[in-house]
Amino acid sequence: EGRGVLWVVMVTYQKCLTPAVLAPSHGFSVDVEVPITFKEAAVGFGQSVVQPYMTSMGEVNETGKVYKCDPGSRLCQEIPIQRPPDAVHMSLGLSLAARGSNLLVCGPTVHRACGENMYIKGYCFLLDQSLQQRRRIPDTLAECPKQVTDIAFLIDGSGSIAPVDFGKMKTFLSEIMKRFRSADAQFALMQYSHTFTEHFDFLQYRRSRDPDSLLGSVEQLRGATHTATAIQKVVRELFTSRKGARDEATKILIVITDGEKSGDPLSYSDAVSEAERAGIIRYAIGVGQAFSSAAAQRELQEIASQPSNEHVFRVDNFDALQGIQNQLQEKIFAIEGTQSQSGSSFQLEMSQEGFSSLLSPDGPVLGAVGAYDWSGGIYLYGSGGKPSFINVSRTSTDMNDAYLGYSSQVITANGQSSYVVGAPRYQHAGKVVLFSRDTKGGEWTHRSEVLGEQIGSYFGGTLCAVDLDRDGNTDLVLIGAPMFYTPLNGGRVYNCLINWPGMTLNCTKTLQGQTGQAFGRFGASISEIGDISGDGQTDVVIGAPMENSNRGALYIFHGGKGGFSPQYRQGSLFPSRLHYFGQAVSGGTDLTGDGLPDIAVGAQGQVLLLRSRPVLRVGVSISFQPPTIPTSAFDCQEQEQLNTKASSANVCFTVTKSTMDSLGNGISSTIHYSLSLDPWRTKIRAAFDSTGSVLSRELRLGIEKKCETYQIKLPLCPEDTLTPITLRLNYTLTGEPIAAAGDLRPILSEDSALVSAGSVRPPEPGSGDSPARPLPHPAISFHPQDCSVATCKKIRCRIASLKMQQPVEFTIKGNVSFQWVSKTQQQKVSLVSEAQIEYEEKKYTQKEGFVQRQVQTVVERSEVYNYLPIIVGSSVGGLVLLALITAALYKVRGAGQLPPFPLVPPVPGGPADPTPPPSSSRLL
Repeated sequence: EGRGVLWVVMVTYQKCLTPAVLAPSHGFSVDVEVPITFKEAAVGFGQSVVQPYMTSMGEVNETGKVYKCDPGSRLCQEIPIQRPPDAVHMSLGLSLAARGSNLLVCGPTVHRACGENMYIKGYCFLLDQSLQQRRRIPDTLAECPKQVTDIAFLIDGSGSIAPVDFGKMKTFLSEIMKRFRSADAQFALMQYSHTFTEHFDFLQYRRSRDPDSLLGSVEQLRGATHTATAIQKVVRELFTSRKGARDEATKILIVITDGEKSGDPLSYSDAVSEAERAGIIRYAIGVGQAFSSAAAQRELQEIASQPSNEHVFRVDNFDALQGIQNQLQEKIFAIEGTQSQSGSSFQLEMSQEGFSSLLSPDGPVLGAVGAYDWSGGIYLYGSGGKPSFINVSRTSTDMNDAYLGYSSQVITANGQSSYVVGAPRYQHAGKVVLFSRDTKGGEWTHRSEVLGEQIGSYFGGTLCAVDLDRDGNTDLVLIGAPMFYTPLNGGRVYNCLINWPGMTLNCTKTLQGQTGQAFGRFGASISEIGDISGDGQTDVVIGAPMENSNRGALYIFHGGKGGFSPQYRQGSLFPSRLHYFGQAVSGGTDLTGDGLPDIAVGAQGQVLLLRSRPVLRVGVSISFQPPTIPTSAFDCQEQEQLNTKASSANVCFTVTKSTMDSLGNGISSTIHYSLSLDPWRTKIRAAFDSTGSVLSRELRLGIEKKCETYQIKLPLCPEDTLTPITLRLNYTLTGEPIAAAGDLRPILSEDSALVSAGSVRPPEPGSGDSPARPLPHPAISFHPQDCSVATCKKIRCRIASLKMQQPVEFTIKGNVSFQWVSKTQQQKVSLVSEAQIEYEEKKYTQKEGFVQRQVQTVVERSEVYNYLPIIVGSSVGGLVLLALITAALYKVRGAGQLPPFPLVPPVPGGPADPTPPPSSSRLL
């Protein structure tokens, strides 16, 4: 059927979780609505996931299980692993790795008792495609180290010790010797005061290992306290081969005293320096109140090895000696368990091989976090017999407790492999180290490193090597720091580009999860998932298992040039019953037989298989016939109602696939689209047949091209005959269920343009097709977004916060100038003002109401008439006319044509003038 299988592991040991989450988008290319779910009753099922395997915890007497899960039947089957008898508490499946048809299953917590010490090692199992065990790594655990210990007691027998207390001291010695019966340890005893007595040496102890018989004849010397000289005598006389001391043994000296030295001519510095040169580890036990003083305490510190706090014991009386038996035994056993004389470091006894695992082109790679005092490293099991151990330095003390090998990834350039290895506890902040093979000597060398920036962030806890352009060369490494903390975000992933010539990592970008998840542990799991977006670039998934109150989340980031965009893509929330969703992720392999990569996500007790979806790309074209509005369409004939045809719009949709799959062309979708004519106009100029200026339709099509034709008419005599008629198209795509793929639905590519536009122009002025007579009410308008023709001004106002029932107002003032409009010889200009609300959709929701509004303002230029010249001219002209008339009348009177004006008015009652003169007011 072409299906794969998924492998799940249950483990008995849980390492630090590494989480991730998903974000909303019209092009989200993973089906989160109907995931394939696998469940098992085993505790811890889903702790580790690798395509195609999963793990779970074992029962009380078990050591973990590995499952193979079939997406077709949705059932899981346990894979039998041939565990060796000494694989006790191994946590099988704590780490998994797959490459090609091979699977590597590791259990890194195998307990191995060596004497009184418990070591922790690991086993890994390499399985082939048939799940047959090809190899066990290592073949067997290393034998317990043949570590031998020679312990010499130096006891104070001075007169300050009461006989009863001296007896208690002998009892203490006997109990210590009995505790080491099962170990390869031998003892010697010397007593000192101002004289010195050797009670038995190492040879005598080998002949009689009965502590009671050896200590029975020991009597107290009494006298002064020559402690320094006694130490020198032990070094020179007891720790010698003729007294039975072994050259390969760890040498330990235990000094018991009840006070400061007195009367001793030798200084401690001389005696202690000899002991140091002989490699003798010294413990000082001070008994009694004498050591309450600072001077006496300094004397104990001089006697003991460094650090003194690890090698000095103080008790108030000899009865309390019994209380330090366990402490002293543990310290000596710890020394016995190491392979150094210092007693301060382990080598490979606690290595925990397989804590992380990797199948590289060079062979299996196992992380050994506990090697060399938990400084860590990795084992590379190549084609040769002996594995290579790769670490920073076996003697570098600043790597102690760094956990190098907690994570590892192979990076490749031109067929050559190098390794990046995480050390999340280095100096409490973490670091990642890059190793490459020396071309001359073939040795693995430390080439560069990247340090974490926050204490406790676990930087390097997860790693993911990414080949962005899928050319076979690794482009970058994602470094997880799941414990990184800010008040708003929990976890961080660093995007580190590889500089191959310099073999360095340049971490210039970071990825984060959803704001408000301070304890989400984003970055606890990271995996490549192939190209699920159809853009030719590798995508990744990042888990955040403790987001949303430990329900967990999963983030998908799309690859691009230079790395990953900080903007994540988020899908639907999963049911609240899930816990720790995203604690393990694995992707990039087709498990369902559709040719598309799938993503396996581990949660508590279950694993979800998320299928990627076919991604469709839609091309839209709009053409007009005729391409220019004919003159006849504008012939109004003094009619208001016109309804003439302006043109026909041909709208074509071309659907293609962006992703590669095996589904062929049996994919269909429905496109819902709307057409609008002159969408920015408030008054309708052009319309469709009978639906006005807006039309909505839907079209079902497969991987093909389909076209529809619509007539455009002018319903009224147009006022604007100069600007084009614009047709805008908006669409959405809904994928139809694919029966052959379990009703999987295709989705639209994220970079598809959802809005398209075209325009049909009127005839050019002066052309043969232009109107022969002036058209009524000429006007000019511009598309508000065409800033190359008109003037556009965008003002963005940011609102820091919103409160209920408290509106936010903005007042924007500006001036309108007609300078550019005057060139068009028009008296009107149309101003379009648009307001739009943009908000963070993952944080707020707006179901209905105002989101975008537009207002059109028509401004008409009017001439203001200036009457002042007319008034002034009229006044001046009237005065000139009056002067001319007056001069004319004067000449007429001088010629005797008229009687003279009376200088005085006639006397009332006097003789009347038969021809009275006309009134001057009438003349005037």
